[in-house]
Amino acid sequence: MAESEASPKDNNDDDWAMAVKKLTGYEVGPRAMLFEKMKGNDEIPLMHVRLDHAGSYYESGFAGSGGWHTKNTDYTIPFYRSYHDADKTSPGTKLDRYRAYITILATVGDAPPSGMDVIGSFEYTSKVLKDEGGWNKDGKAVSWDTTKLAQYIHGTRAALMEIATSPYSSHGFSHSGIDVTDSLYVDLGSFSDTARAFDRVVTFFKNSAAAVGKWDNEDIGEGSKSWDGTSAAIFKALIHKLARNYEGYADQIAGEEGAESTTYVTIEGDPVFSEPARALADAQWTLYQQAMNLVAAWDAWRPESSPQQHLYDLLQEARMDILDNQFGKIDFQPSTNRYDYSSNIVAGEGFSGVITIDGQPYGAPTEMTTWKKIGEEAVRRWEQSVKNWLGPAGSEAILAIDNAFTAAEKAFDPTITDKDKKSLSDIAAKEESKAEKAAAEKEKEEAKKEAEKEKEEAKKEAEKEKEEAKKERDAEKAEAEKEKEEAKAEAEKEKEEAKKERDAEKAEAEKEKEEAKAEAAKEKEEAKAEHAAEKAEAEKEKEEAKAEA
Repeated sequence: MAESEASPKDNNDDDWAMAVKKLTGYEVGPRAMLFEKMKGNDEIPLMHVRLDHAGSYYESGFAGSGGWHTKNTDYTIPFYRSYHDADKTSPGTKLDRYRAYITILATVGDAPPSGMDVIGSFEYTSKVLKDEGGWNKDGKAVSWDTTKLAQYIHGTRAALMEIATSPYSSHGFSHSGIDVTDSLYVDLGSFSDTARAFDRVVTFFKNSAAAVGKWDNEDIGEGSKSWDGTSAAIFKALIHKLARNYEGYADQIAGEEGAESTTYVTIEGDPVFSEPARALADAQWTLYQQAMNLVAAWDAWRPESSPQQHLYDLLQEARMDILDNQFGKIDFQPSTNRYDYSSNIVAGEGFSGVITIDGQPYGAPTEMTTWKKIGEEAVRRWEQSVKNWLGPAGSEAILAIDNAFTAAEKAFDPTITDKDKKSLSDIAAKEESKAEKAAAEKEKEEAKKEAEKEKEEAKKEAEKEKEEAKKERDAEKAEAEKEKEEAKAEAEKEKEEAKKERDAEKAEAEKEKEEAKAEAAKEKEEAKAEHAAEKAEAEKEKEEAKAEA
């Protein structure tokens, strides 16, 4: 396959998984199936949602009671809605208190989910969570299985590290239930073994050519009267033919640079010189470098590698939306119940019964379809992070690997030809004319050797300049990458600081709002008490006047 024909695309459009398979033999399942066994009730990805009616009247602290690890569960979100008509949100509508209890599937530790979490491979069945409806009353127990996620997220990197570190082999590797089989494992050390084998073949032919050539040139060469005559000349020609062919075999396998090459080494540091050995060393280095590149891409992606973190971020945004558009948009009305003095909570102007995140409405918090959409969005964001961070590296690796093997194939000539193709009968017929041409051939051969020498020297000089240029480019590239990473880190730092500042301002505003609300409620209660006192006084006066009359 020509370099321009190499294609990174596979049937699943998952270049990361395909590149890992090519480099290690570790084969994960389709990315679209990773979350099939990571669903709670009502097919909600990554979480179980239970709803609870918390009461009909105002309760101090209700707004701030949600968030991570509250109410003895992973995450809770308090909200308001009409008890009798969930869709009614017009101003003055009486509201009841509700709470969503959310269990995030396969969380790790006490801290909120993050990319630093290591998701283990396990199956779990809850003893209390049910899989139908939002009130946790119907259906079977919820079960989930993290195996496929662990394979994709952590198994792929672990497999790459087998290739990126000594002994550079995935033989016998296993992770989260996937074994690299004997038919698929990759062993970069075998490239070195094969390369050294080709070099040994070249050395054998060169040594044999030298030994037979010494016999040809010295023992039965020119000036030896013992080998005069046609029969002796034929035997002499046979020895010469062997010497020439051994030399030819060595030259053909060694290639252009041959034993003079000192620039090619395997990843273990062993020098190689024959053309097939050099091609194998090049391919070996390509696979090693691509494994390192993929590990680096995974490490850069790690902060976004947790699907649970993407879900946690969405839940945070949902809770903030409810704080803004529900808790910030309610009012109070005196209760008509003559037995107590509690206040009813009613919808104010702008009250919303729909969760909206980044301008996108997801639905009412009492609907399971709303939470399903949020879970699906978490999965979508995670998959997009895979495509953004791991996809390009996988695509580049596939192209590099395909091109490396295509280039290596060219170094393996399927045929080795005789350098001296003359038959012994031709040698006998031409023995006399051969002597006459010897002088001319010698001169021609010397000229050829001189030309080859000049060519070789020119090539070495070109290779030297090429290597120096490559080093300079690599240095410039490394510096550019360093500046890029520093800029990125600075941007992330500024972004985080800005977020912290916004969160602090928001928290302060919420605090002031709550204090103002409490003060208003207090004044309302005082006015109510004063009104009651005045009414009682009037009644008393009325009774006294009646008694006097």
